Amino acid sequence: MSFSKKMLAFAAVTALTAATAVPAMALENEFHGLYRVRAIHTNFQNAAPAGALSADSSSLNAIEQRIRLLYAAKANDDLKLVTHFEVDSTWGDAAYFVGRGAGAAIGADSVNIETKNIYLDFKIPATPVKAQVGVQPFTDAYKGIFITDDVAGLALSGKAGAATISGAFFRLNDAGGAAAIGKANVDLITLDGKFAVSKDLSVGGSYYLVRNDLNVSGQDLHMFGVNAAANLGPVAVDGFAIYQTGDEIYAVAARDVSAYAAQVAAKAKVGPGSLRGAVLYASGENGSGDSSAFQNIRSGATTANFTSSASAYYAGDMLLMMRSKWAMDSDRAIVSATNNSDMGLMFIAAGYDVPISSKVSATANVGYMRAADTATGSKSIGTEVNAQVNYKMYDNLTGSLQGAYVFLGDRLDANDDPYLATAMLNYTF
Repeated sequence: MSFSKKMLAFAAVTALTAATAVPAMALENEFHGLYRVRAIHTNFQNAAPAGALSADSSSLNAIEQRIRLLYAAKANDDLKLVTHFEVDSTWGDAAYFVGRGAGAAIGADSVNIETKNIYLDFKIPATPVKAQVGVQPFTDAYKGIFITDDVAGLALSGKAGAATISGAFFRLNDAGGAAAIGKANVDLITLDGKFAVSKDLSVGGSYYLVRNDLNVSGQDLHMFGVNAAANLGPVAVDGFAIYQTGDEIYAVAARDVSAYAAQVAAKAKVGPGSLRGAVLYASGENGSGDSSAFQNIRSGATTANFTSSASAYYAGDMLLMMRSKWAMDSDRAIVSATNNSDMGLMFIAAGYDVPISSKVSATANVGYMRAADTATGSKSIGTEVNAQVNYKMYDNLTGSLQGAYVFLGDRLDANDDPYLATAMLNYTF
């Protein structure tokens, strides 16, 4: 045997020995994500952090983009680690930058990756219970009007016959440097149940507890809810009702709370498309002394400044009136949360979705909103009309054109009516 053949044989034996010495582990790698780029022409969405209206609102144009990358290390069907990252930027915003939401100016080269989720997803051995531990997405059982956001915690769920039970503990905020870690927190505890009465009817109920120890010790908000969904022939309907009691959770001098919210929605096949409708109500302050305003979870730059909404009613399909599922750094809304600055709201919406061809589809929506209660001024906020046309270029790439206009109501009619036009590409994988 020649020297080269001996070396080849030796290498093969060595590789085989090394392979048999390594424990067998079939790790499956999953990659998913999206890339979205959106050109905007508007007189509203970049007006201010809260999307302030103006009596002299000049128009602007901007191009924003987002990439989300999800990697899951799957050991088996019962165990995986999920990681989810995001990079946002607006063309021309900054370069050679360290921080979130920038890096698209000339030169780029910025450190701007954001952590959305990192959690372990596994089934507890010898039980029907699944667990998610870490920073994870969570949406309440009420279409997100109380909370829909990424949160850190432990969530458990399991099925028993026709019943599904889930419960979770989430730590929403920890004062940290302002106090000893673990002593000044905002915690959320949830318990949800759902029962499939039949293939066409399901009912559910919930109890949520929010404890805020940041401002004073033990501000507790209790929330009770019921929900149901049914198919009534060609019509699918769903609804929920929520009652809140306990303490205000984002006020130092917390008052007692007695607040409620309710929604009913329906969808039916009409003609070539689907017709949708919904009514949402959330109570506002009625001047009784205690708080009657529906509470929702908030976030903020500091623990004493909870100014941003961690809730949304994306099911309303609004682009300007309420938070939009398509917005990125341009996430602005006339009313960004169901609390609506303690005024609550009544919102009525209708929409129609229609497939025009195998590649083209369209949707149109109209929504009217008013405050539920207000001490001063009119309750009428406005009416939005919007439309979207989609063209499926490839299985994973869709181009869309959007337009929206809001006819402001008497409460806001001193301002210019907001409008928005966008062109967008969405790539998912």
